[in-house]
Amino acid sequence: MKNEDYNMFGKVFGSVQGVGYRAWTKKTAQKHGLNGWVMNCTDKSVEFVVSGKKNNIEKFIEECYVGPSFSNVKNINLKKLPFLEYKNFEIKYL
Repeated sequence: MKNEDYNMFGKVFGSVQGVGYRAWTKKTAQKHGLNGWVMNCTDKSVEFVVSGKKNNIEKFIEECYVGPSFSNVKNINLKKLPFLEYKNFEIKYL
């Protein structure tokens, strides 16, 4: 399958707030050449959207299941979205 551009929405559950997960997500996305955003949610989860090449998104998602050292990821709900270009990667705040 070709290395197409698309977006991926993810909702990360577990111990992912107060442990640097958002900053880690931004750094990891940038390492893989991805743009988008990440934010904490009121239900103690973290949501993100990444935009870029299929292969890069797949590698990023694999790392998201591990996360930063003090996190404990239980599950990630994923949804593929049509490509929408983002110019950078930002941490959003409620």
